[in-house]
Amino acid sequence: MYDCWKPPLRFVVEAITGVFLFGVVAGAAVGVSIYLHYLERQGVDVFIAYGLQAAEYALFVADLALFARFLWKSSLRTWQSL
Repeated sequence: MYDCWKPPLRFVVEAITGVFLFGVVAGAAVGVSIYLHYLERQGVDVFIAYGLQAAEYALFVADLALFARFLWKSSLRTWQSL
């Protein structure tokens, strides 16, 4: 009777887990941004600032892409098991 609820509940659990992990990695990107602003106020070299900014953006873009892929794969798996 309750077997029909297993795939949607599994998706919800996976989505919540994915959102949590996305938040952890996005938090790291925000931390790099805060640290970068601190270093800029301290007068760090421009080349280092650009490198850290590129790393911050790359981390966040990769996080977004992997999160989107994760949700897509989870939704497909859920749809197929319904």
